[in-house]
Amino acid sequence: MLRSLQARAELAEALIACAPVAVGFIDPEFRLIRVNDTLAELNGLTLPDDLGKTVEELLPDLWPVFEPRYRQVVECGEEVTAVEAVNGSLWFAKYFPVHVRGGFAGIGIIGVDITEAKQAERFRSVVMDTMAEGVYALDGDGRITFVNRSASVLLGWDAEELRGQHAHDALHHLRPDGRPFPEADCPLLRVRTDGRTVRINDDAFVRRDGTLIPVAYSASPLRGPTGEIEGVVVAFRDAAEDNERRQAAQRELDALHWLGRLRDALDEGRLELYAQPIVPLRGGVPSEELLLRLITPRGDVIAPGAFLPVAERYGLIADVDRWVITSAIERAAAGHRVEANVSAWSIANVDLVPLIEQQLQATGADPSYLVFEITETALMQDLEAGKAFAEAVTALGCGLALDDFGTGFASFTYLKLLPFTHLKIDIEFVRDLPDNAANRHVVDAIVSLAKGFGQLTVAEGVEDEATVELLRERGVDYAQGYHLGRPAPLSPGPCPGARGRAS
Repeated sequence: MLRSLQARAELAEALIACAPVAVGFIDPEFRLIRVNDTLAELNGLTLPDDLGKTVEELLPDLWPVFEPRYRQVVECGEEVTAVEAVNGSLWFAKYFPVHVRGGFAGIGIIGVDITEAKQAERFRSVVMDTMAEGVYALDGDGRITFVNRSASVLLGWDAEELRGQHAHDALHHLRPDGRPFPEADCPLLRVRTDGRTVRINDDAFVRRDGTLIPVAYSASPLRGPTGEIEGVVVAFRDAAEDNERRQAAQRELDALHWLGRLRDALDEGRLELYAQPIVPLRGGVPSEELLLRLITPRGDVIAPGAFLPVAERYGLIADVDRWVITSAIERAAAGHRVEANVSAWSIANVDLVPLIEQQLQATGADPSYLVFEITETALMQDLEAGKAFAEAVTALGCGLALDDFGTGFASFTYLKLLPFTHLKIDIEFVRDLPDNAANRHVVDAIVSLAKGFGQLTVAEGVEDEATVELLRERGVDYAQGYHLGRPAPLSPGPCPGARGRAS
């Protein structure tokens, strides 16, 4: 029996001595009575020489940390737990009262090395708090249990505000277009029942202020130790840049599509000019503005806004402008007074003046029957080129109109620099003229200014007879708009190769 008890004691002693946890005992005077090898190695103690010495004597640097814990155990009879940093390691330590035969005998110590676990938790925390993607977790009921810093920033919520809320009600009840998103249709929540990861590239979450943020996200089931689904983890990012890239790529494809259609129309003679009447209000000779259209192979009529920006972007506008100028001069040679638009790109990059001069000579057209319209935008791109074009065409005897007058900041400056013969009053100041006193003042000012420079005025966008009368009373010279005549096709003619534009 004694041998058995002795064997058990030796076994217990051996287990304590080599255990991977720190074990120790300190008497009420804080003297070291018993430590195992792990605790001795951790604190740099020498056994058995250091037994019987006080902890303050053995570990003076750590004594200010240990003393409050020991005294709490002694004075309050309570166990104390703490995470201690000792010699570069992190330990979870428990200090507890030890009683023998009903009396207080001292303080027991047990410590577990948690350095790796703490590092893993710290790493997880750092990653979660610094990653650009938002992450949140849901429990089995779809309520939010965790939100990282990026998710808080992207969604405009504090983590504590979101925690406990139902994710669908708080974040995902609207579709990207703003329509309601029923919970039954939500693929994010179906992860809980289907058990499969879903990836959505085009969705939206609702911010705290009710606005939508476009997102791409993945949602994966969060499984417990036995494989059961305990919740969902959602990782998402702001998809605005992705959407913009997709839209830009689509715009590029659309542009290339229109570029091919325009090239075919030039080659196949399917550009056509429409004419809109320009009606004199105070005597004078009627004229017409030439407006470009593209005719599809099946006869559909396409307005210039669909293809001219593409033509300008890819340099095909020079061919379009040449076609328009040639056609406009032919129209003038037939006895029509016409106005034709010239693009900003061609004014800055192509010398059109020799073409105009050549066509005037070839057709015998009266140059005074031609007015070329340029916009302030064209002049802003290259004022010197615009000035050279303006002076050259007026020297030939053609008219020059500043289109959309009044909408730009430099319109009055250009009047001083360039020899305009016509000012076209923008539709913005004409559309609601009978009901808008401010617009009437603007029109009065433009008319007065034009008279001072010896220029004629043309009001655009006239939609009713009341506007016609007001323009006449204010001294405007010409008007055009749907009330006075809609654009209509000219008689079709041959398309001589690659020719030029109106808008």
